[in-house]
Amino acid sequence: YELEADAFADLALTPESAGLKSLFFGSTALKKNPFKGAKTVKNIAVLGAGLMGAGIAEVSINKGLNVAMLDKFEEGLNRGLAQIKGNMDKKVKKKRATAWDANIVASRLTGLTNEMPHTPIHLGRTDLVIEAVFEDLGIKHQIIKEMETMIPEHCIIATNTSSLPVADIAKGSKRPENVVGMHYFSPVDKMQLLEIIPHEGTSPEVVATAVQVGLKQGKMPVVVKDVAGFYVNRCLGPYIDESMTLAFEVENYMQLDKAIVDFGFPMGPMVLADEVGVDVSFHVHENLRPDLKERMGGANIAAMEAIKAAGIKGKRFGSGFISYPPDKKPSGLVGSLTSMIVPPPKKVPNPAALAAMKPFMKMGKVSDEDIQKRICARFVNEAIFCLQDGIIRNAVDGDMAAVFGVGFPPFTGGPFRYVDSVGTAKYCDHLNQLADTLGPRFKPAPLLVDMAKTNAKFHK
Repeated sequence: YELEADAFADLALTPESAGLKSLFFGSTALKKNPFKGAKTVKNIAVLGAGLMGAGIAEVSINKGLNVAMLDKFEEGLNRGLAQIKGNMDKKVKKKRATAWDANIVASRLTGLTNEMPHTPIHLGRTDLVIEAVFEDLGIKHQIIKEMETMIPEHCIIATNTSSLPVADIAKGSKRPENVVGMHYFSPVDKMQLLEIIPHEGTSPEVVATAVQVGLKQGKMPVVVKDVAGFYVNRCLGPYIDESMTLAFEVENYMQLDKAIVDFGFPMGPMVLADEVGVDVSFHVHENLRPDLKERMGGANIAAMEAIKAAGIKGKRFGSGFISYPPDKKPSGLVGSLTSMIVPPPKKVPNPAALAAMKPFMKMGKVSDEDIQKRICARFVNEAIFCLQDGIIRNAVDGDMAAVFGVGFPPFTGGPFRYVDSVGTAKYCDHLNQLADTLGPRFKPAPLLVDMAKTNAKFHK
C-alpha cells in the first residue's frame, strides 16, 4: 500500500494530472447554462435526413425530445430513418437498451416529406427547427421562408452550417432575432462538442435556449462568435495549412500522422483529411484564407489544386491520401475472431496522391519533433488569436472545444492549459524562432506577446 501511495502521489503532481483535472473541471462547468431566459423546448423539427440530420434527430429523441425529421425526398427520409433504427438495433443487441426502451425512443420520431398533408400540422407545433441541408445560402434562405409560413412565431430557427456566416443566413428570415447557429460535429451521436453561434441580432433568450437544448441532447455547448470557421475550424485551418506544407517536405507523409499521434492526438492530419473528406478540408482552408491572410500562408495552393484534380477526395470516395483496398474481411463470428487475431493492415500512401504531389515536393530533413512543434504551434497560436478577438468567451471554453472537437491531447488540458504548462514567455519565444526560420505565419498573437512580458497564465 505504501508503494502505491507513493506512486499515486508522484502521478498526482505531474503536468498530465493537472491537465486532466483541468479537463474534468472545465467539462463540469460547461454542463451548466450560464445564460438566462431559456425557453422550454419540447418539439423540434430537423430539416434534412442525411448523416448530420439523422444524427441530430437521434440524439434528440434519445434524450426525450419529440422530433419531426423532414426531407424533401422519401428516399432520403428512409435512409435517415434506417440510420437511426440501425443504431437503435445495435444498442439492443449489445444489451445497452431493451427492445421496449428502443420502441419508446423511436415513438418520439416522426418522418415527414414536403408532400405529406400533415407536415404543416407537425411544424405548426414546433419550438425549434434545426436545418441540416446543403451548404448553399440560396437553399437555406428558401427553406427559412418556407418554414416561416408554417412554424409558430416563437419558434427558433437553428442552422447547422459549418462554413456560412449565420448573419447572412438570418437575412432570409422575417424574424432574424430567432436565428442562431448550432454547429454539430460528425458523427453526431459520438462527438460531444456543440458550437452555438449567435449573430449580432440574435436575442439573448434564443442563445440561452440553444444552449439549454444542447445540454438536453447531452452535448457540451460552447458559444462562439460568428466569424469564418467559428472556433474549432478556425484553429483547424492553420493546422491543415502546416500539414499541407510539411507533406511536401518529408519522404513519406505518413510520418506526419505518426508524429502527431505520438504527441497525443487521436489521429494524424492525413487520416483526418481522409475521414472528414479531403474536399471538405481544402474547403475549410479556402474559406479561411481571405480572413486569416498570412496566417494561412504556408501551403502551396497549386499543389492542393493538383491533388483535387487527381480525384483525391477522401475515404468515403475510396481515394484519399491513404490507400483503401477492398474490404474482404469475413463477416459473422469468423470476421470477429479474425479481427481479434490479425492486426489491421498498415496504412500506406495512395500512389495517385503521391503522383499528384511529386512535381511540388521540396524534401528536407524533418524530424518527428519538428512536425509536432510546427503543426501544434499553428493550432495553438490561432486559438490564442480567437481568445484575443473575442471569438471564444474564455480559455476554459477554448480548451474544452479543442479537446472535444478535434481531440487536442486531453492530458495537456487543451491549448491554453498547454501553453500555461510550458510558460507563455517560453512559448512566445518558440513561436518567434519558428517565425524567423519559416515565415510570418508563426508570428505570435499580440495577446501572447503581452502576456509573455510577465509570463502571465491563461488560467488563473
